[in-house]
Amino acid sequence: MRGIPDTCDVIRPWGVDILRLFTRRHAAALATAAVLAATGTLATAPGAVADDAGSWPGTEGKILVDGGKLIDPATGTVTTLANASGTYSAWAPDGSRFVNSAGQIRSYRPSGSTPITLPRAEGVRSSAAYEDLAYGWGGRYVVFSTGGQLAYGPSDGAWAPEPLLSDAQEPSTVCDTDPTVNDSGLVAFARGISSCSDNDGVYVYDGSANTVKRVLTDARQPAWSPDGTKLAFVRGDADGKPQVFTANADGTEVKQVTTGPGYYGNPSWSPTGTRIVFDAYSLDSSADLHSTQYIDLATGELTTVAAKAPGSNPSWQPLRKNTTGRVWGADAYATNIASSRWSWNTVGTSQPGLLDAKTAVLVNQDDVSYALTAPTLAGKQQGPVLTTPKTGLSTAVKNELKRTLKPGAGVWMLGGTSILSSNVAAQLKALGYVPKRVAGADRYETSVKVAKLVTTAPKYVFLASGTNYKAALPAAAAAGADGTGSAGSLVLTSGNKLSSAVKSYLNGLNPDKTMVIAVGSDAKYALTHSSFSRWPSTYSYYPVTASTDVGLSVAVAKFWWTTPSQVSLAYAGSWRDGVSAGSAMNIYGPLLWTSRPALSSEVKSYLLREAAGTQAAVAFGDTGSVTVGALNTSGSSISANGNMFVYRPYLNGVEATSKQALSLTTAGAEPGGPAKVGPAASEPNLDSVRTTHRQ
Repeated sequence: MRGIPDTCDVIRPWGVDILRLFTRRHAAALATAAVLAATGTLATAPGAVADDAGSWPGTEGKILVDGGKLIDPATGTVTTLANASGTYSAWAPDGSRFVNSAGQIRSYRPSGSTPITLPRAEGVRSSAAYEDLAYGWGGRYVVFSTGGQLAYGPSDGAWAPEPLLSDAQEPSTVCDTDPTVNDSGLVAFARGISSCSDNDGVYVYDGSANTVKRVLTDARQPAWSPDGTKLAFVRGDADGKPQVFTANADGTEVKQVTTGPGYYGNPSWSPTGTRIVFDAYSLDSSADLHSTQYIDLATGELTTVAAKAPGSNPSWQPLRKNTTGRVWGADAYATNIASSRWSWNTVGTSQPGLLDAKTAVLVNQDDVSYALTAPTLAGKQQGPVLTTPKTGLSTAVKNELKRTLKPGAGVWMLGGTSILSSNVAAQLKALGYVPKRVAGADRYETSVKVAKLVTTAPKYVFLASGTNYKAALPAAAAAGADGTGSAGSLVLTSGNKLSSAVKSYLNGLNPDKTMVIAVGSDAKYALTHSSFSRWPSTYSYYPVTASTDVGLSVAVAKFWWTTPSQVSLAYAGSWRDGVSAGSAMNIYGPLLWTSRPALSSEVKSYLLREAAGTQAAVAFGDTGSVTVGALNTSGSSISANGNMFVYRPYLNGVEATSKQALSLTTAGAEPGGPAKVGPAASEPNLDSVRTTHRQ
């Protein structure tokens, strides 16, 4: 079973305590079982935060009610969204998508466009109905109640939802409903002891401590405040009429919010945290006398939004800004240095969002052959990938090594002396570093040596063509996504054939214990048209293919990452920018290729699907590579209403001035010159691609 998100498995994408746009990295979770609860804070990429980049509390949008209806709180105007009928509606934390239940859980854009349908829940006691939907963990997951049991699944439908709590935490005799998740990953819910009508109060599940604790008695329908410090809930008052109350997260300081002869239910906070919206009924609880109202918590003033409510279960759209970014330099080599500066601390300093490099990986700046596995090794060894001339270290690389690494650190060189000369090693020694060369007879044997460096007991091995960087680099980024905890790597095929070194390496693995992931049609053909004497006659492997190179990068992203919080973009015609993007972003999210001048349709579709959990899209290379239009399209795809995003430029890896930002975002201002040639916890979607092959 996949790991359950815990209170650490969360990004505070709009938290007031964030100093920078992207928080610290960590070793992302692998696909195998229960890692999500153990991995700590979800990795997010480096960079600097803008004051307007969506910090809490956010802006108040429309009020969504069941039936796919939006109410304008200022005018009371109701808009019915096409294709969005359903109940138990809830907004993603950035307002970019919402979910409701219409037989199955469906996820929509605010326009009501064609929905994503989440798979039916597996391993639950009953999946007859999906109720009480809520987003959690930065929008990456949806939690809900089915048959009185809590379940959760990825908001992009990557795999089937599963039980949230263990059998011991949620016995079959209880009825758990109305889950709500705060920005720290705490799940509050209502529990009935013997039935759903036998209310025992509000409980809180703390995934990091693996505890379930009651915090309120005589309470139901809990809802976390936007800052996660308070709960709104419903309790019967002295006259037995349901009223709305608030309390601290631990159940202290209970305050009654509504009074009077009406009946109130289904409370939900406004994005500002200053108002609570709810269903209101008159004394006879007639549907004709059902209205949508909100209360100002400071003044106690009640406002009727819709006198005759078009639907129940109001949810206030939070409008918070996501981010696009660009990391670039004067040319592809300077972009490579910029990607390192964007990711790694200067020795002796500690900047929020950056890490201390432990090593660096050097590749030939003019030969892609030995650069393809570099992002994987860099993820494991924790350091940048730097491109340098064959004959010696460039001045820029020397300076970047001195900036990021303490004397005595090891520096890896990929390839023999025909790829990086002995002078490179001599210069590293002169700088006080320890050169470590990884070299085989060719790129294929070298990829095997890199794989063995990463781990001697691999849990997964990617296989991609060593003659097609557009397949290999996205695979390398995925293979490096576990960082220092990596248990796998990437080995290269010779087109659609296996070299003797790679075949021997694979033959020494057990496909029942090691996932073999073939990326691209060449790798798939090479694998399935080879015989392995030590493998069983029938084995399982995981082919990831697509009809285009851009589509293949998207397919890898769908396979390896569940709702990534950020993605990197690089021009498909630039392997150098791909190396920079893959090495800077592989811990945090996938590497996506795009064409120019527009964002590739496959990438746009992917980002629209991932919008609930994806908060940033970062381009590597100047506007001649990933154009202004392509980057803006990525921002509109992940944001609410298509325009809730801000642009952050990182010229030479450092936040650019407003003047520079203007020159790079003004239409027609793109510089000329030649084209310049990323619990996010990774969790592969195994079931969708597992294939059986008989050799």
